[in-house]
Amino acid sequence: MTIASSRLIPGTDAYWHDRKEAFALIRRFENAIAACKRAPLYLPGRDYDEEDNSDDVVENLGPWDRADALRTEARGNLTVVEILTAQKRLALID
Repeated sequence: MTIASSRLIPGTDAYWHDRKEAFALIRRFENAIAACKRAPLYLPGRDYDEEDNSDDVVENLGPWDRADALRTEARGNLTVVEILTAQKRLALID
């Protein structure tokens, strides 16, 4: 849980800790977006055989689930919202 950054006194240890956590969350979310762009949409199932049974394929939802969870966490973090607003990148979490 993040303390509202407006209640933190700039320059204090708590302020910088809050900022550091917010920037780390933004970085994790950006990395998750990049992972979604690289990830295959489908993965072969355990018993997948291209010639005999092409139905045994599994949707690869993991990267998108992680990105969605991080997006939700970022939206709930007031410091992240403040940082992205200042950088004019709020659309990143919309």
